Amino acid sequence: MTYETFSIRASNLKCFDEEPQGFDSIKWINLIVGRNNVGKSTLLDLIQYSTQPSFDVPLSSWHLGKEPSAYSETTFEERDVNAFPDNTAGGSIDGSHRAFGSQFVGARVKVRLIGPKNSQFISVTPPNGKELRPPPLGKLTDYSLAVANAEWRNPLRGKQLFRLAPERDIRAEPDASGADISANGAGATTVIQQFINKSHLPGELVQVKLLGALNAVVEPDSKFTEIVCRQHSNSAWEIFLTEETKGRIALSQSGSGLKTVILALCFVHLIPPLRENRPLRDFIFAFEEPENNLHPALQRRLLSYLAERAVENQFPLFVTTHSSVAIDMFSKDANAQILHVTHDGVKARCRTITTYVENRGVLDDLDVRASDLLQSNGIIWLEGPSDRIYVNRWISLWSDGVLSEGKHYQCVFYGGRLLAHLSAEEPAARNEGISILRVNRNAVVLIDSDKRTADAPINQTKQRIVSEIEMVGGMSWVTAGREIENYVSPSVVAEWLGIDVLAESQRDPHESFFDYLDHLRTNKGKEFREEKPLLAEQLVPYMTRERLAEVLDLSERLDRLCGEIRKWNNLPAPLAPGSR
Repeated sequence: MTYETFSIRASNLKCFDEEPQGFDSIKWINLIVGRNNVGKSTLLDLIQYSTQPSFDVPLSSWHLGKEPSAYSETTFEERDVNAFPDNTAGGSIDGSHRAFGSQFVGARVKVRLIGPKNSQFISVTPPNGKELRPPPLGKLTDYSLAVANAEWRNPLRGKQLFRLAPERDIRAEPDASGADISANGAGATTVIQQFINKSHLPGELVQVKLLGALNAVVEPDSKFTEIVCRQHSNSAWEIFLTEETKGRIALSQSGSGLKTVILALCFVHLIPPLRENRPLRDFIFAFEEPENNLHPALQRRLLSYLAERAVENQFPLFVTTHSSVAIDMFSKDANAQILHVTHDGVKARCRTITTYVENRGVLDDLDVRASDLLQSNGIIWLEGPSDRIYVNRWISLWSDGVLSEGKHYQCVFYGGRLLAHLSAEEPAARNEGISILRVNRNAVVLIDSDKRTADAPINQTKQRIVSEIEMVGGMSWVTAGREIENYVSPSVVAEWLGIDVLAESQRDPHESFFDYLDHLRTNKGKEFREEKPLLAEQLVPYMTRERLAEVLDLSERLDRLCGEIRKWNNLPAPLAPGSR
């Protein structure tokens, strides 16, 4: 069984309620993203508990006083059939017990790993929907245990997990006989000092391997030629690094970012020799917010180095992060997955984001970054950059400057021709294309109607998007006029051009806005037909809340749009107009 066929979920663990949350599978690189205090560390706790043969979860980690449970789900493989005895004792109904067990190959087996009935067989989902033959009378328990406890049923069990906490440091430490590195970095100086100075430990792991790894990460910004430990007059040992251009410098005089790099590398290169030289595949490493105090370029090099070691040595790497650098690095990596954790104030929810990887060709065309999609409270899907200029101005005016892009929502461009690749169906119901909800469940889609007359229908793709997103409670906005530019009021155009607005106030909302400009001033529409963002930038300074309210259905649409954004951000409704 591989990690990728193994899923693990927990219920009633810390911020998880009765509905199990966790990992659909485990890959070599597992990126866990989400805001502060939403439950990212709980996923690491779940992994840690699952590495141990048995573990009583402390009461402090129970959710609302309910005892946690953890469930694994795996695929029964050919070699697992060996869990059944190769004999006929007990009266097998069809050949030997092992022959009976062979029918489970390909089935999904669900087992409780942690909880009131630890390691109890739960259920089997037959492969390809076929029916499983019942066991002989009185043998149900035996067969259940054989399936549940087959070899490799939990690939995490027996692994050693090491976590690096978000708050960490490397400090001078007194001489000590034992050596280990804690999650906060305590012990790192002692470990390095003992590798250098103790004859029973291989010093070259520090002087050659650790030093080489350090330079692989920090170059070209720095290059170190030596790692040493020196003892101060108070008997405390401290790490010193020698740099070609600066000489020997105490680590205490270096930045926190360098200490983070050294700690991460110590985990990978020095921990295994301290554990009887067990191979790296016997370990699991979890780094919480490794980006703290690291320049983006250094983040990329450190994460790339760790990811390469994980794939090369086949150990799972877990990273909790807020970093757009990390998200964008691994969003297209076949060896990586991104898990998004959210919290509604009562419970946490975790979901695996697969859309970006599976549809990266389409999203590349859209120039969309994974971090834009995952880190925003909600997404407004727009056709292009001119739409963004208008919508941001409208939201700012309609919310009295309270709501803004980047803080309360994110704009993402789909491009007219790529609208067909989007879907608002629930992810499980969508076999191809990009599920808007999979990317971010809070979504608004603004679509140009492209209608040339008031009674013309919108095309089937637009009808599908409208139906799908409204069905799941999102907001679709098909422009009342032909295009978004038709929402620009005549008074705005008049002030921009310096003309009298009255004669043009009754224009047809389904005519081309650029033909309309040509009519007002020769070749004015032609000038901006291919420069829509530039036109938008010139028009928005003339827009006011009062002028927005006089155009088509814009007032109604903005009421709902701003209401949706406020819900995404848990913001109160605005004051009534009379109390402004």
